[in-house]
Formats: sequence, C-alpha cells, structure tokens
Amino acid sequence: MTELFSKLSPELISNLTSSFGLSNDQASQTISTTKDSLVSSLGKEVSSGNMDGILSMVNNSSNLTSNPMFSGLVSKLAQDYGSKLGLSSEKTMAIASFILPKIISAISGSKSGNIEKTDLMSMVGSAAGDAIKNKASDALKKGLGNFFK
Repeated sequence: MTELFSKLSPELISNLTSSFGLSNDQASQTISTTKDSLVSSLGKEVSSGNMDGILSMVNNSSNLTSNPMFSGLVSKLAQDYGSKLGLSSEKTMAIASFILPKIISAISGSKSGNIEKTDLMSMVGSAAGDAIKNKASDALKKGLGNFFK
C-alpha cells in the first residue's frame, strides 16, 4: 500500500491543491492521514474477519457509492481529516469522496483479475508493518525513555 500511495501522491496532491484549495502542506498531510486511516480501518476489518466485505468493495469498484463499507470508510476519512487538518465537514466529505475512489481503483487495477485474500493480506500487512516500523523509528529517535513514560 505504501508503493500505491507513492505512485498516487503527486496526482492527488495536485488535485487537492487545485480543486479543493489546499496548500501543498495540507495536501501532503491529507495523503498521510488517508494512508494512516485506511491502514487502520482496513486492518480492523481484516482482524474482525470481514475480508469478503473488503474484497467485494475492491473488486466491484464501479458500484462504490452503494457499498456500505465504502460509505463507512468515507465517513471515517472525513472525520480524520477534520480532527487532524481542521477542515470544515463539507470540505472533508468532499475530499474523502474524491480520494477514496481513486485509491480503491488503484488497488483494483494493481493486479489483472480480482484481488484475492492473499493479495489483500499482503497489502494491509506490509502497510501495517511500515506503520509499526515508523513508530518504532520515531520512538528511538526521541529516545528510549519515551517507552517508560
């Protein structure tokens, strides 16, 4: 998923600045927040056993607006944008509704044929692993004393 975000970031940042009036910094923060939020949300869905729900959403990306998981992810993204970026609820919903279909489409297009459970586990697992590595790295940079506070 990290690779996917790296590929999409320039286009998304450009669209966020031109279509939504965000600064480059806000657009970059939006991408980072999107990645963190999706990894967390999809990880929770996987751990609760809802792999089929995720696969249905990813493999039927032409019907996203009628998918309940998609609606839930849009709402969660909008909430995270509001809390982390301080944007209005109208703007956060518009941004989430713009970004999420692009990401799901990129996931769907990352493989010919349908995305399978093993593909999904690989994407979510590597993204979660990267997130854990980054948190550990940040903690080490700040000093091991932070672990004991």
